[in-house]
Amino acid sequence: MRYDLSSLTVPDSEDAVEHFDWAAFPPAAISKKNNFFLIVDESTGISGKLLTWTAFIHGQVDGLIFAEHVQVEETGHVSGLIFCRTLQVIGSVSVNVICDTVHVKGRGVLSGTVKHKSERIEDSGRVAGSFERRSGILHADARALQPV
Repeated sequence: MRYDLSSLTVPDSEDAVEHFDWAAFPPAAISKKNNFFLIVDESTGISGKLLTWTAFIHGQVDGLIFAEHVQVEETGHVSGLIFCRTLQVIGSVSVNVICDTVHVKGRGVLSGTVKHKSERIEDSGRVAGSFERRSGILHADARALQPV
């Protein structure tokens, strides 16, 4: 089955990710389900854009990953940019990330600029770079408190 992705606009900012309509994401909109997934196996490398509902990365991805759920397995390596709701790192990730939840577990390594709403880093996980908690949608009273 082929999807027409010509009208899909990949978010390019934290605000765009915050307001992205996951229900209208082509795999979900076409089948009305959210059980689509992609597996990048250990012998596969992808360079460019990866758009899917759920990504399991065992191989290498260089570029943009845009998915609701991303799991980088122990043999996986990702470099570039990730926009997602949940990111689970067991392998190696050297990227800029905008997500809701990030979880570094096992011997996972995450480095880069990470903007998240919640994080969990297990004792054996390693992180480096800049981590910034996203507050989500600003309410009118919160905007009033920000410096001009």
